[in-house]
Parts: sequence; C-alpha cells; structure tokens
Amino acid sequence: MRLLERLWRRGTRPRARTRPSREPRRVPTFREMHARMRTERAEATLMATEAKIHQEAARYRRGIRRSG
Repeated sequence: MRLLERLWRRGTRPRARTRPSREPRRVPTFREMHARMRTERAEATLMATEAKIHQEAARYRRGIRRSG
C-alpha cells in the first residue's frame, strides 16, 4: 500500500510552489519600470560595444587597420 502512495505522490506537484490564486499580481511601480528600462538600455549598449570590439579585433587579425 505504501508503494502505491509513493507512486501517487511522485506524480503530483507540491502545493508549496504554486502561488495562491486569491493573491493579485502586483503592478510594478514607475521606479521599477524605469530601472528595468535603464538596465535593458545599458545591456544593449554593452552588447553593441562588445560587437564592435570583436569586429575590430578580427580586422587586426586579418591585418586590415583603419584610422578613425
């Protein structure tokens, strides 16, 4: 009987992980949204800078150097 109970429990998800449905979703504040936008903008700038660095390094490896 205990074997069946263990098998049955294994298939179910624990209730502690699920969020109670009566709790409403919290809307982010303006400050949180602004911080998220700043972070995304900074990450985009960083990725663009990294791409430029890699392109320049590839040009140096190939021996093509440009001024400016």
